Amino acid sequence: MSKRVALSIKSMDGLDSLLDPRFGRAYAFLILDLETREVFAQFFNSAASAALGAGTAAAVAMQSNDVDAVISGRFGPKAVQALMANDIEMWTAPVDITAREAVERFATGSLEQMAVKVY
Repeated sequence: MSKRVALSIKSMDGLDSLLDPRFGRAYAFLILDLETREVFAQFFNSAASAALGAGTAAAVAMQSNDVDAVISGRFGPKAVQALMANDIEMWTAPVDITAREAVERFATGSLEQMAVKVY
């Protein structure tokens, strides 16, 4: 089974979208199959304007789309907890690149996996 990867994006321009630096309050998400590079879904982040719980709600959206890994600029503490609870990997990328560039960097191993300390 191929790996399903989600990216936080700033526009609805598919792989040409710039990466959004925020996970929970990202404008939208792009989900693709890493092996085929086929876009599975692209959708607005309904949690972006939530008063509270944006990171948790965004993590739920990742889980409901069977995402294995998320690429974003940063992740808040509640998002980290929710993603960890669902065994979803978190990877950080520079935010001045496109989703396509982030996917290429991910595929070649040049992104950094977010280190999370468990106490």
